[in-house]
Amino acid sequence: MTLGDAAPVGPMVAPLHLSNLAQLIFGSIAQMLEAEKRSSPHYAEHVGLLAIRLEQIQRFQAVLETEGDTYTTESAKTVDGETIVTRMIRARPEVAMLSDAMRQAQSLLGELMLNPAAALRIASGHKPTEGAFDDF
Repeated sequence: MTLGDAAPVGPMVAPLHLSNLAQLIFGSIAQMLEAEKRSSPHYAEHVGLLAIRLEQIQRFQAVLETEGDTYTTESAKTVDGETIVTRMIRARPEVAMLSDAMRQAQSLLGELMLNPAAALRIASGHKPTEGAFDDF
């Protein structure tokens, strides 16, 4: 394969380090790419990363559904012999981790052209449609 050549089409094998759930997600994504005749062994690690991130999204979402989005912390300090208790409501760490995983998953879906905008480009042959304002 030389620079500029398309990756060879073929089945993808899930990387060995994927969990059982990530392997199921990987298989689902691989089937989508195979159906579109865009599957390549060269994309296996990339699809594996997407599968890991989608698995993390499910896990973080499950934690947030059971525990809630916030938690409360209390701290006490003594000032002039009087104890002052301060309560703070904080976002759970899973909120930020979920946001990061979702951002990266969205990016990976775009790179693999598995989002709605990419599907339209693929279906139309990557040609932008002509518009009434093309002459401007």
